Amino acid sequence: MNSDIASNENVDLWSMGKCIFCKGKIEEDSKILKCLHIICKDCTKRENTDSGIGCKCKIVTKGELIDYSTMAPNQTQVKICCEKNCQVIAKKICMHCKNVYCKPCSKTHSIKNEDHNPAFMMTYPLKKEFVPCPKCMEKSVEVFCIKCSIMLCPLCHLNFHQQHDFKLLSNMAVETKAELQTLLTDISKENNHLNFIMQMSNENITKLKSEKKKIKDKIDERIKMIHEEADKRGLELKKLLETNFSNAVNNINMNNMIINDFKKENDYYYSLTSSVINRDKIVEYIKLSKIIKDQMVIAKRHTQDMPKEATKCKAELIYNDEQSVNKIIESIQGMGNIISSNIFSLSEFKTTVDSNNVLQTLENNRSPILRSGPVMILPGMVKLEKDNCKMITDEDSDSSDFEPMVNCSCCNQFSEELLIHCTSCDRFYHNHCHIPPLAKELKSNDPSLKFWKCTLCHDILKHASNLREKNMTGHIDSSGRKIIERILLELYCQNEDSEHYRECVDGKVYPEYYDQISNPISLNNIKQRLEFDASYTSLVGILKDMKKVMTNGKTYYSSSSHPYYKSAYELEISLDRMISLWLPTLDRAYLE
Repeated sequence: MNSDIASNENVDLWSMGKCIFCKGKIEEDSKILKCLHIICKDCTKRENTDSGIGCKCKIVTKGELIDYSTMAPNQTQVKICCEKNCQVIAKKICMHCKNVYCKPCSKTHSIKNEDHNPAFMMTYPLKKEFVPCPKCMEKSVEVFCIKCSIMLCPLCHLNFHQQHDFKLLSNMAVETKAELQTLLTDISKENNHLNFIMQMSNENITKLKSEKKKIKDKIDERIKMIHEEADKRGLELKKLLETNFSNAVNNINMNNMIINDFKKENDYYYSLTSSVINRDKIVEYIKLSKIIKDQMVIAKRHTQDMPKEATKCKAELIYNDEQSVNKIIESIQGMGNIISSNIFSLSEFKTTVDSNNVLQTLENNRSPILRSGPVMILPGMVKLEKDNCKMITDEDSDSSDFEPMVNCSCCNQFSEELLIHCTSCDRFYHNHCHIPPLAKELKSNDPSLKFWKCTLCHDILKHASNLREKNMTGHIDSSGRKIIERILLELYCQNEDSEHYRECVDGKVYPEYYDQISNPISLNNIKQRLEFDASYTSLVGILKDMKKVMTNGKTYYSSSSHPYYKSAYELEISLDRMISLWLPTLDRAYLE
C-alpha cells in the first residue's frame, strides 16, 4: 500500500460492513475505495468529485471503483421475521432472496414462491463463515477450483470440475495466512530499507546545506578578490593619471619657457637692430649687418620652422577603457556556474510502477484464493477478470522499464534514448550533436565513457597559448581546431539564440531573404564543412563565416527590437568575447 496510506491512522476494515461515511448498511451496489474501505451507493454519488473520492482516512480514490462482492449473511445476532406484522424471532433464511423468516412464515414463503426451491431455505443464523455453493446452493463450499478460481462444494467439483486441480479451503486458509505473513515480513524489511534511504537522503540534505555554505563563502571570497583587484587597479589608474598629468603640464611649461626664450631673443635682436639703424654711423652698422642678419635669420627660423604640433598647443588626457571594461563585465557575467547532479524523480517512477507493474506483481505472487476476490483498479492499472483466468490489459499500458527523459544540451530536444552524459558538467548529448561528433555505435553505458568530458569541459587555454605566436591566416592546426570546436559548441548551447540560426531561412516561405542576403550561411553549414568537407583551411575563414551568420541575421531582421535580431546580437557578443579570450592576438580586420 502507498506511503500516504501507511501514514494515516488505521481504520478497522471489518467494521460490521458499514459505509465509511454514513455508517449505513452495505448493499450489493456498494463499492470499495482505494484504502479498502466500503462506500454505499448514495455516498458514492454524494462524495464523488472531479478529483476523486476523499475517504475519512484521508486517502483519495480516483478512477473506477471496485464492486463490493456481498456474500450470504453470516450474522449471529437475533433478527425478527421479515413478514409484515410478524414479530417472531427468525429461524430460517431463504438463500434465494436472503430474507429471514420464522418457521411458519418460511413455509408460507416457500408456497408463495414456487421458484424458491425448499432446499434454499436454511437454518438461521448460519454457521460462522458459511458460504453456500454457488452451483447448487445446497451445500457449503469446501474446495477451491484452481483453474476456474471459484469456490465449490465437493459434490459440484466432482460433477462439473472433475478434471481441474483443487485445494481444500482449510488448507488454502493456512497457506494464504502464511503468504500474508511473509508479505508482512517483506514489507517490514522494505520499510527498514526505506528508512535507511530516508536517513541517507536527510544526511544528503545536510551535506547539501554544508556545500551550499561553502560555495556561498567561496563566491563571497571570489567577489571580494575581484573588488580588491578593482580597487587596486583603480589606485594604479589614478596614480598613472597623476603621472601623465604632471608630465603633460611639465612638458607644456618647458615648451613655454623655450617659447619665452625665443620671444626674448626676438625682442633683443629687434632692439639691437633698431639701435643700429637709428645711429648715423654708416660704417659701423654695415660692418655689423652680416652678424646681425645671421642671428636674426636664426631667431626667425626658431618661430617659422617650429613644428605644427607645438604651435597647436593642444594636450589631452585619454582614458581608454570601454573595450577592456566590456570584456571584464562579460567575463564576470559568465564567471562560474552552479549546477546540481540529476536527482531521480520518484514521483514519475511511482506513477509508472503503479500503472504497469504493481497489479501484475500481485497477480503473480498471491495465492489462488486471493485471486478470487475483488481486484482493486487504480488509475492507469490493468484490470484482472475471472473469465477463463485471462488478464485483459489496458491498451495504453507500457511494461517497459522506466527511464527518465533528458534533453540534449546542444539541440535542446528531449529523447527517450539514452544520451551520452558528461561526467564533469552533467550535460547530455546526442552522438551526432556533440562537437566533434561521437561514433554512432558508442552507447551511454560504454566503459570508455566512465570519465568522459564534453568539449565545453576541456582545458582550452593550453591550445589558446599555442596559437598566440602563430599566423592564424595559415593552415589550421590541431590547436586551432580545438578552439573552433569549443567556440561552435558554445554557440550551439545558447539554445534560445542559436536555434534561429542553425538552418538557413526557407526560400519558399521567405524569398525576400535571398534578395537581401547575398551569402546565406548557417551554423549547421559551418558544422558540416568542419566535419566532412575539409573546405576550411584557415582558422580565420571559419570565424569569418561564424561572423557572417550573425551579420546576415542583423541585416535581415533590421529592427533592434526584433527577437531574432537580439539573438544575433547576443551570439555576436559571445563570439567576440571568446575570440578576445582565446585569440587575443588575432587582427579583427581579417574578420571584416
